[in-house]
Amino acid sequence: MNPARQRAIVVLGPGRCGTSTIARGLIALGIEFGNRLKPAARKNPRGFFEDLDLLRVNYEAHARLGLRRNGSSVSWLQEDTWRHGDLAPLQAQARQVIQRRFGHSPLWGCKIGGMMRILPFWSQVLEAEQQDVTYVLAIRHPASVARSRAKLDPYRAIPEKSDLEFAAQILPFAAEMARRPTLVVDYDQVIADPRRELRRIAGRLSLPVTGIVEGGIDAYAGGFVHAGLRHSHGGEHGEAILPLTWRLYQRLRTLAVDAATMDDLAVRQDLSDLAAEFKAMAPMLRLVDELEDRLRRRGPSLRSLFLTAYSHLPTPATFGGLFAPAGATQARPRDVTRP
Repeated sequence: MNPARQRAIVVLGPGRCGTSTIARGLIALGIEFGNRLKPAARKNPRGFFEDLDLLRVNYEAHARLGLRRNGSSVSWLQEDTWRHGDLAPLQAQARQVIQRRFGHSPLWGCKIGGMMRILPFWSQVLEAEQQDVTYVLAIRHPASVARSRAKLDPYRAIPEKSDLEFAAQILPFAAEMARRPTLVVDYDQVIADPRRELRRIAGRLSLPVTGIVEGGIDAYAGGFVHAGLRHSHGGEHGEAILPLTWRLYQRLRTLAVDAATMDDLAVRQDLSDLAAEFKAMAPMLRLVDELEDRLRRRGPSLRSLFLTAYSHLPTPATFGGLFAPAGATQARPRDVTRP
C-alpha cells in the first residue's frame, strides 16, 4: 500500500450473503462509511450501510446496461460493455461523491447492493481516484441464500435461479478481484463468532486494534450480531445445488478459513476454470434473463407484491437509529431508493 494514497475497503458479495452485517463490522473497526446512509427497512432491519448517492449511481449504471438494478440478471456481459458511452458521466458523478464524502478520510469503505455485478465500472472509478483498493468478499452457503431470497422475491427464490445469481455475481470478475488484495468472509462464521472474525478481518487488513476499536468489536458482537440474524443453516435440508455454484462456494470457503489465499496459483486456476465454464453457458444465461423479464412483465403475483412492499417498509425510527454508526444521519423516508 502507498501511504500517500487513500485506502478504500469495498464490500462485495451476492445478495443475502451478509454484506450489510459485514459492512457494519468494518465500521466497528474504524472504517469510515459516510453519514448519508440508506435507512433500515424490514428487509434489513439493522441497516444497509449503503451510501445513498453511490447507490443511485449504481442503479442508473445498471439501467443503462440493461440490467435489473436489484442484481438478479445473470447474463454474461461482453468485454466491450465497459466502453458504453453513457457510463462516463455516471463515473464522473461517482467520483464527485467519493471526493465530497470521503476526500478527508485516509481509510474509507463502501458497500452497494449489486456493485459486484458491474465491478469493472466501479474499478475504473476507483482507479481514476487513485485509491488503494481492498475487496472484502462476503459468501454464504448457497442453500441459505436461496431460502433467504424466498422471503423477498418468489422469482429469485427458485434454487436453480438463486444458484445462477450467486455465480453470476462472482465469476465474471474473479480475475479483477484476484489482481487486488481480496479477503473472503463467510457470513456463518461472523454469526458464530463475531469477535474472532472481526479480529481476523482487522489482522488481514492491517488495522490497529486500539481500545476504541475493542469497544466497537464488543458492541458489535454483543449488540448488533445475534443468532436471530441467521434464519437458516446451509445444507440442513439436503438441498441440491448447481455443481458449478457448489464448487465455487467450496473453493471460496478455503479462503474464508485461511486454508488458501487469492495469490495461490491453484485458487486462481480454479476460479479461471469456473469462469470459463460459466461463460460457456452464455446463451442459456441470456435466455434465463429473457424469460424472467417476460414473467415480470406479465405482472407480479399478490404474494410477490406483498413481499416486496413489506421488505421495504421502514423500521420504527428508534429501532433503525439504534444501530446507525456514530455520526451517521438517517435519510428521510422520501430519500429511500426503492428497487
